[in-house]
Amino acid sequence: MGEELADSLRREVDDLRAELADRARAAAKGTALLASAGASGSLAVAAVSTLPLLALRRVLPGWLIGLLVAAGASALTTQLARRGLDELRAAAPAEVDRVKAAAREAVRSVA
Repeated sequence: MGEELADSLRREVDDLRAELADRARAAAKGTALLASAGASGSLAVAAVSTLPLLALRRVLPGWLIGLLVAAGASALTTQLARRGLDELRAAAPAEVDRVKAAAREAVRSVA
C-alpha cells in the first residue's frame, strides 16, 4: 500500500514537472517573439525619427543637431530611470518586510 502510494505520488510529480516544462517552453517562445517584435519596432522608430533630423540639416549645423538629440535622449533616460527607481522603491520594502517576517517565523518555529 505504502509503495503504491509513493509510486503514484512520483508519477503525479513527474506529470506536473512535464506539464510545467511544456508551459515554460511555450512561455520562452512567446517571450522571444515579443522581444523580436520590440527590436523590430525599435528599428522602425529609429528609421522614422531620422526624417526630422534630415529636415533639420538644411537649417542647422550637424553638431548642433547631435547636441540637441543627445540632450533630449539624456533627459528622457534620466526621467525613465527616476520613475523606474521610484517604482522599485515602492515595491521592494513590502517584499523585504514580508521575507524578514517569514524568516523570523521560521526561526521561531525551529527554536
